[in-house]
Amino acid sequence: MFTCKTRFHGQISYRPQDVLELSTGLFGFNNETEFLLLEVPSSKPIVFVQSVRSPNLCFISLPVQIVDSDYQLELNGDDLQALGYSATSRPRLGRDVLCLALLTIRAKEATHANLQAPLVIDIRTHRGIQAMVVNRYSHRHPFLAPEGQLVC
Repeated sequence: MFTCKTRFHGQISYRPQDVLELSTGLFGFNNETEFLLLEVPSSKPIVFVQSVRSPNLCFISLPVQIVDSDYQLELNGDDLQALGYSATSRPRLGRDVLCLALLTIRAKEATHANLQAPLVIDIRTHRGIQAMVVNRYSHRHPFLAPEGQLVC
């Protein structure tokens, strides 16, 4: 067992196979390539994406289907290849891959979900990418109003 220090969740024990590998990191965080997906029962369906290397780096995310029940995942050839798929063997959302929308949360502002650049994780291999879905979704999809009311 390994341990990961975190700012928000204390010290976490994990197995090597629990680590989510993002070979190219996240946009703006290219050097951060190993994460743990943390689900806290009292916070479901939120998934915390915690860096293994940086205790202060933890993203808050939701499965894209929670934000937009009609979400259509469109991966380009490079993304498919990075996940181990081809144009003829596309992954199925919820069955082959988990797709998470990273949230932007600011005090006294609406919470936004990034549906344009979701985190796509192959369930079988635990490898992932941050995909870019162009011309269909926004990186600032309104999700919660400042008062906590759902807007989607």
